[in-house]
Amino acid sequence: MLERKVNPVGVAGRLAELRFVDARHGWALFDTCDPDDSDRTDCRLDLARTVDGGVTWQRTPLPGTANKPRPAGRYYLLPVDGRNLTVGVPDGYLVTTDGGASFSEHPREAPPEVTKLSVATRRGYLLQCPGSGKLIEIDCAEWELGRIGAATVPTQPPVTLSDEADKDLIDGGDGRIWVTIRNGGRLTVAVSDDDGATWRKLPAVAGAARLLVSPDGRDVWLINMSHDNFDISSTNRVWRLVGDRWQELTQLPPDTNSVGAVNGGLLVVTNPWGNVGYWTGDRYLDAPELRRLANGEHPPTVQVLSDDTIVVTTPTDTTLGTGPTQTRTWTRHLH
Repeated sequence: MLERKVNPVGVAGRLAELRFVDARHGWALFDTCDPDDSDRTDCRLDLARTVDGGVTWQRTPLPGTANKPRPAGRYYLLPVDGRNLTVGVPDGYLVTTDGGASFSEHPREAPPEVTKLSVATRRGYLLQCPGSGKLIEIDCAEWELGRIGAATVPTQPPVTLSDEADKDLIDGGDGRIWVTIRNGGRLTVAVSDDDGATWRKLPAVAGAARLLVSPDGRDVWLINMSHDNFDISSTNRVWRLVGDRWQELTQLPPDTNSVGAVNGGLLVVTNPWGNVGYWTGDRYLDAPELRRLANGEHPPTVQVLSDDTIVVTTPTDTTLGTGPTQTRTWTRHLH
């Protein structure tokens, strides 16, 4: 496994956040102050960008961060791709659409379209509060499916998107849109094959908690993770969509703490000790290059990007797995 240090020339401060958008493009945010510092008079924010998978990084100074103090609070990255990025700051948004060559500033009450796209699906779908232009809503009794830049609101899925229920939206690589709602211990899935014009509801599954879809859209799963992944007697149930029916398969390994769907009919799973492997639906296949990436105190999390890149994150590193199915190249980026 390759190892690289994320340490661009000229940046100041510590690495506050690292986000990859695909196998080659990523953004890194550096801050000389702690997010909770009440006085940021002498603080400096730096941004860095890679276009070669982290082999090299190019520093990009952020506007107004060295000579204009910004308020205390969290600073975070909202990338769309290798050219379009929003840096969230406590008083608004800093936005680039040209890979960091220039930035525009926007108030928190009026996020631009590129910022909205950063929280939407790959084709611009999102669940939103009707009539609201805000990026984040916390007081919305009912939600609706919308699409950034669309002239009309899509036909709504046949589920009640209330604030009390858990809900999710996935835009599959094959063009299908998935909306889930979990209420009363049952997960209901609605799917559209025609950009939200029509919908069909799949059978509700008791005990399921989350929908997973592979980046190419071909493989669809339901999972229910135990809350105690250190208990070897715990159960992590998994179902796979076959036609329009859910088929329950052999359970995931009992110590699974994070899971994602990759192309090729596999789930990638991690455990609290940092081991990574694949689940085929009936057996576990270890990835020997990725053993003990972490300890039980800070379990790793796994994410699968739209180009099928696997991202395993711990507090000290971010590891990318690129390539087809199980024959991947792993690169560990040290924070």
